[in-house]
Amino acid sequence: MRNRKWMTAGLAALVAVPLALAGCGVNGGSNQAEGTASPTASTAPSAAANKDPIKLTMWGGVPPENGPQAVVDNWNKQNPDIQVEYVRFVNDDAGNLKLDTALISSQPVDMYMSYDFSLYEKRIKAGNALDLSKFTDYNVDEKMGTGASLWKVDGKYYGVPTQKGMSFVWLNKDMLDAKGLKVPTDWDMDEFRDYANKLKGDKVWGAAQSDYYFNVPINGSMVKQDLQLTKPDGTSAFDNPLTVKDLQVYSDMMFKDKSIMPHTEQITSKPALDQMFVKGEAAMLFSTNQIFRTTNNLKDYPRTFKVAAAPAPKVNKDQKDYINAGGLGDVLSINPRTKKPEAAWKFMKWYSDMGMLPMAAGGRVPSSKDFPADEAIALMFKGVENTYDIDSIKRVMFGSLPLGLSRLDKKTGIEQQVIYDKVFTQKLTPEEGAKELARVHNENLQAAKK
Repeated sequence: MRNRKWMTAGLAALVAVPLALAGCGVNGGSNQAEGTASPTASTAPSAAANKDPIKLTMWGGVPPENGPQAVVDNWNKQNPDIQVEYVRFVNDDAGNLKLDTALISSQPVDMYMSYDFSLYEKRIKAGNALDLSKFTDYNVDEKMGTGASLWKVDGKYYGVPTQKGMSFVWLNKDMLDAKGLKVPTDWDMDEFRDYANKLKGDKVWGAAQSDYYFNVPINGSMVKQDLQLTKPDGTSAFDNPLTVKDLQVYSDMMFKDKSIMPHTEQITSKPALDQMFVKGEAAMLFSTNQIFRTTNNLKDYPRTFKVAAAPAPKVNKDQKDYINAGGLGDVLSINPRTKKPEAAWKFMKWYSDMGMLPMAAGGRVPSSKDFPADEAIALMFKGVENTYDIDSIKRVMFGSLPLGLSRLDKKTGIEQQVIYDKVFTQKLTPEEGAKELARVHNENLQAAKK
């Protein structure tokens, strides 16, 4: 198994992207639990007040201990009339199949998370996501900003994108300071290569990343013109000079500079890249906000250096239409088969605007403009404030960087990964790799039209 633990499935996709581990079963709570009937004229008011609570289940891919359990516990304390149970599924093929099966069966699923656009759209087309336009008391576009519209299907929302996620570069600021290097605020692949070359040392890689992130600068160069990464004529846009340059720079970093671990070695040794970073074995790490789980855990992963953050590098510095890989995600939907849609909607609004605060400790940045951001920031860095260059992290995670979510189909993404593998094992040149990336994309675009 290759080390792709820092992928976000859609980043995905950014953002995207490898959050969940083992799933858990359903214990008790059911969307079929109805509560007692409405009181009749002969029913005493006290009986109505003591009716059974509505019970809802929410399925998600994040481990309960990383925030979701605290979320539902907080809700349940505040809302004795609507009790929510969190059920965890594995955010992989098997886990998503388990969720999809539950959605069409008698298993209790009232609300659920989608982390990948293709799966989200598939669930909508299958009739497994409620059209939220029936609710008029919450404006998703206004609350979440322009990035939310990427989750519209046929002009409608079938879920609320609750989290702002993106790919960016984590930096060992102490190593930067020792070399007289500033924390980048706007840089390109040439500068990324230069930093890695200057920061490499004895038993220290200049940079580290899982193979998912090779395509972040490539995709970011094409997202603005088309979410499916195609040219105006509908053919693949991957065969372009920026793709070739990105592949060339990474090849040079591996085989000329030796500032980043060669792909074959990474496949063979399967290093835990987050641990390499906190141990000081890599000066930079291309990743996402998921690494907070490691960098905040000083007990298991002690470190003495400060962590800083920089945006993902562009391919060329002068790119005006570059979009940072990521966008809004963690889309919470309602199962149309739920018997209590209004109760589920009440929970979803609360979750989006304030309820997901416990998730912030794991680096999940809320999307809603009404979310108490200062509280989220304080929770993210609670007890470890002095171990971060907080200004740089705020600038990246809470700033105004343009974010984009590509809709490259999952099949193409998987097939293109094989091509990246060939380029970075020198079986294909960067030029040949760019043409191959476009070829498989075009084949799948044509197949989708049939």
